[in-house]
Amino acid sequence: MRLLRWLFGACLLTTFNTLAATWQPAGEVDRREISPDLVYVQRTVIRPADGRRVSAHLAFFTSRAFRLEVVDLGSGPEAADRAWTEAFRSAGCLAGVNGGFFHPDRRPLGLMIAGGRRINRFETARLLSGVVYSDDRGIHLVRRAQFRDHPGIKALLQSGPYLVDGGRAVRGLSTTGSDRRTFIATDWRGHWVLGATSSPVSLAELAECLVAPGVLTPWTTARALNLDGGSSSGFFFEPGAGEGPVVLAPWKRVRNLLGIAPR
Repeated sequence: MRLLRWLFGACLLTTFNTLAATWQPAGEVDRREISPDLVYVQRTVIRPADGRRVSAHLAFFTSRAFRLEVVDLGSGPEAADRAWTEAFRSAGCLAGVNGGFFHPDRRPLGLMIAGGRRINRFETARLLSGVVYSDDRGIHLVRRAQFRDHPGIKALLQSGPYLVDGGRAVRGLSTTGSDRRTFIATDWRGHWVLGATSSPVSLAELAECLVAPGVLTPWTTARALNLDGGSSSGFFFEPGAGEGPVVLAPWKRVRNLLGIAPR
């Protein structure tokens, strides 16, 4: 039994060391600590094997102090574009990213709940493997099959694919198709992050960065979900104190935003 425990521990240590060796921190360009519950970091990581670098805007927050908000930007040609910062500020959000996927006519892909209002329906498309939502109990990130609909959900998005589950990178993620990415992740102990990469990265590479402790996040990621990326990728952070916001604007018009507002 002791031998089995030793072998199991050795395997875990080897896994963590391998991940840490694959991607390593390469410094922070910017860091703004608003409070113990809200921190902005612009971080770069590097893969020593080939010198590949990935940079990301990251908004770290706690579920004890913040709730999720889904901001609906509307659909159809008659819906006027709203300024990125205006949309977040109008919803009372201090940080946020672009949200879920949408059809060419800008109908949301899957169920969207914004301000308690339900739009579209719950879908089972393979891409939509995860559900992120906020209710009176807090913030939740679950697999699609584990989701149980109930009254009181104020904000919800279906998205995918799942990047990290149970502290491990999900198998079968694409190793090609590098692009800008948007994601939400948690250690499942009340710590969360909304992030958007400003450089291209594959889904598999992003998952590797997230599961390696101290690379993108200071904690070990338990769960992470990919949001709409590519030309939709965007990021917003309101530092306050008379400072201008941190903005990474998407290259195209999106349907919805995922932000955080004080409880």
